[in-house]
Amino acid sequence: MKKILIYTERNAARSQMLQGWLNYYLKGQAKVFCAGTNIEPVHMLAQKAMMESVIDISKNTSSNISDYKQHRFDYVIVADHSSPDDLVWTHEPGEIICHPFKDPRLAEGTDQEKLLAYREICNEIEDYAMVFAMKHFDIMQ
Repeated sequence: MKKILIYTERNAARSQMLQGWLNYYLKGQAKVFCAGTNIEPVHMLAQKAMMESVIDISKNTSSNISDYKQHRFDYVIVADHSSPDDLVWTHEPGEIICHPFKDPRLAEGTDQEKLLAYREICNEIEDYAMVFAMKHFDIMQ
């Protein structure tokens, strides 16, 4: 079974959302992990935006990238503006894909305005996950 690692520095929103969407679209065809270097708890607004799409990430936890340095991944998706050169691997990963999404944590305004930013990123991430699944796993939507 193929393995996918999604990386963002904090592993608190974008990577967690992408993991949820990839699990949804791949339907068990790959093991999907996510990790970061300066991890934080999964953001409540990310959980809320995903739950509105009927994907529950409330039980997800943030992992440190060092937990996975011994693993071999077929795909590593860098979903923020980090450099893949900053990641240290025991085994060379397969394909490294850099696809940075805007950080919804930087949204300003009321709680509703911030939630809107998370919803927008959630939708962008869903689109990306569907295309990724179709391209790399021959999933027909």
